[in-house]
Amino acid sequence: MVELFHVTHRAGGATLLDDVSVAFRENKFNVIVGPNGAGKSTLMRIASGLMRPSSGMVKYLAEEISSLSREALARRRAVLSQNVELAFALTVEDVVLLGRFPHYGATPAEADRRIVSRTLEEIGLVDKRKQPYPTLSGGEKQKVQLARVLAQIWRDDDSSEDHRVLFLDEPVTGLDVHYQIHILDSARAMLDSGCTVIAVLHDLNLAFDYADAAFVMNRGKVVLETDNARDISSSLIEEVFNVAVRQVGAGESAHMWRFMRKDSP
Repeated sequence: MVELFHVTHRAGGATLLDDVSVAFRENKFNVIVGPNGAGKSTLMRIASGLMRPSSGMVKYLAEEISSLSREALARRRAVLSQNVELAFALTVEDVVLLGRFPHYGATPAEADRRIVSRTLEEIGLVDKRKQPYPTLSGGEKQKVQLARVLAQIWRDDDSSEDHRVLFLDEPVTGLDVHYQIHILDSARAMLDSGCTVIAVLHDLNLAFDYADAAFVMNRGKVVLETDNARDISSSLIEEVFNVAVRQVGAGESAHMWRFMRKDSP
């Protein structure tokens, strides 16, 4: 489990996170939503250990994240952001192999290359493994980056790392619906191997569709934490996002929303 205890973060005189205490659900797809500037990415960076808070504490199970070495942390969690670019014309296979760096010394072992092959199969990129990364489309590049972070925390038969976390910081922004679904489905599949997923998503309907647990942020605070996305009311969405909301659909689709400006008829 990833837990934050009274986390506050300030930068340039602004309070980006304000006394946030939250427990993400282990082995679940946790989704964080909120308007721009709500503190979502700051929360992700602190929870993943990429940034230290001004005050407060982050724990992975019973261990404080600050007590973990960089290598141990890299083997336990991986972070995928949007639009990751590379300056070198590495092949797809070599980019994915970068994810195995925390696990090997000077040279990748056969097990590392086997894991790369398995993640390429999982993401559906085996036929592009020798293609130069810069020649891929935007959606294909993001799939390669997902394969890289999956390879980073992939648990092989002889691995002793049991609790792993996949952080997704707006991973599907700007991608078409095919790549959005493929990337999020591939991330969800990691739950079957004992992985926890924590994702920031902008598309609320997409977020509600994938969330096992949902966390609504506004002005540096978590204003709602729920194990059922249907608990997120239209009035809360209107307040947080400053939009008018109309619920559409019925039955399983009853939590789908249509969003409008508040001055729309």
